[in-house]
Amino acid sequence: MNKKIFTLIFLLVLVVILGIIAYNPRGFLKLLSGAGIYLSLQDKLMAQQNNIPTQTGKNLFQIQSEKLTKKVDDELVDLDNQIISCDSNVDSLLSSAPSIGGSCTGPAVNLDSVKGRFLGGQCCGVLKDTKEYHEQLEKLKQYSNIPDIPANPYKTPIELAKKWIDYDKGTNLNSNEQQVYDRAVSMSKEGGPCCCKCWHYYVNEGIAKKLIKNYGFNSSQIAQFWDVSDICGS
Repeated sequence: MNKKIFTLIFLLVLVVILGIIAYNPRGFLKLLSGAGIYLSLQDKLMAQQNNIPTQTGKNLFQIQSEKLTKKVDDELVDLDNQIISCDSNVDSLLSSAPSIGGSCTGPAVNLDSVKGRFLGGQCCGVLKDTKEYHEQLEKLKQYSNIPDIPANPYKTPIELAKKWIDYDKGTNLNSNEQQVYDRAVSMSKEGGPCCCKCWHYYVNEGIAKKLIKNYGFNSSQIAQFWDVSDICGS
C-alpha cells in the first residue's frame, strides 16, 4: 500500500476515534471494556463517575474515590446516583420536567425522569463509612411497625417524602404536644428534625408530629428518631 494512502487512512481512523471519545467518552470506555482491552483503575472510575446523572453525585464520587485513585463501594455509588438536594419543594420532581434545587455538595438537578431514583442524603457531607450506614439502617428497623417511616432515609421515595411534607403542613400540635416537640429539639444531636430546613427536615417534622399525636412518643424518643434518621453523610 502506498505510504501516503496508509498515512491518510491512519489519520482518518484517528480522527474518527477522537470524535467518538469527545462525543461519548463513557460509551467508548464501555466499548473498550467489552472488547477485552485493559482499562486502568482510573479509566474504570472515570466511567463510573460519568454514569452518575447529577453533578452533585459526581462531586461526592470524586471525594470518595480520592480523585479517581481508589475503588468506591458499590453501595456508595448507588447512593451517589440518587437525587441529592436541600430543596423542600419535592412537588417539582413529580412534574413532567422534574427539577429540584441543589445542596451544600452540589448544584440544582434537572432530570429527564425520576424513574428508579429516590431522594438521597449526603446533602451536607460525603458518606464514606458503610459500616456506620449499615448500623443506622439496623437501628431504623425498630420503627418498622409504624406505617410509612422510610426504612432507608438515604433512599426516600419521592411520593413518601411528599406525603410527610404535606402532613407536616396540615398538622398542628396542641400546647402539650408542642412542649414535647420543643424539648425534643433541645435534646436532639441534630438540633431538631435535621441540621437544615431541607426536604428531610419537613419529612422528619411530619413524622415527629405523627409519633407524638398517634403513638404517644415522648421528647427523648422523638430526639432519638431524628438522630438515627440522619442523612447528612458526615
